[in-house]
Amino acid sequence: MTLARIGHIGWALCAVWAGVLVAWAIVEPDPYAGGWRLVLELAFLGRLVSVADGTANGFSNTYLLVQTGLQDVILFLVAYPVVVLAHEGSVRRGGWFGRRLQGLRHTAELHRRWVEPLGAIGLWAFVFFPFWSTGVMVGGIVGYLIGLPTRTVFVSVLTGHVISVVSLIWFFDLMANLAERLDGNARMAPWIVLAVLFVGMFLYQRVRAWRQT
Repeated sequence: MTLARIGHIGWALCAVWAGVLVAWAIVEPDPYAGGWRLVLELAFLGRLVSVADGTANGFSNTYLLVQTGLQDVILFLVAYPVVVLAHEGSVRRGGWFGRRLQGLRHTAELHRRWVEPLGAIGLWAFVFFPFWSTGVMVGGIVGYLIGLPTRTVFVSVLTGHVISVVSLIWFFDLMANLAERLDGNARMAPWIVLAVLFVGMFLYQRVRAWRQT
């Protein structure tokens, strides 16, 4: 599949996805009119925050799967060809885009060391676990930099992402239902779990940095 075709598929899927979300918001405004917030949270804060917020505010699991599952897939399909062409010098890399590309590549280089020995399996795990600075775009660049075939990169990145989203939706929904059965505040349960996960990741990073000094 050519890079141009990958980009065209991404834009076509983006149009369908946006139309579905808008229609959902019109037909059932509460809570789906607030779906734009989940879109921004996924873009800037990641899957954990987006799914936790959606679960806490009554968004259905189906909506979260469509919104969260497809959003990063669309971004990857649209941006991956541009990233590859920019890396090869086929497109201009100046301005904001150039700085963003350099930032993504720098992050990918940091993770390349432990992903490369594991190949496709390492790339899948890198995308699946929703740690800071991991995800579809960085994972795609890592796969490209370590020389995996495009088909392998796509299969590893996309399956890792979708299965990760399904797992997060199931997990936060389980926590919310458990809190409700225990007469707790079901709306707060996903945020409490999210806070615990963030604290755990922060402590892990600090211990890892301390051991490397």
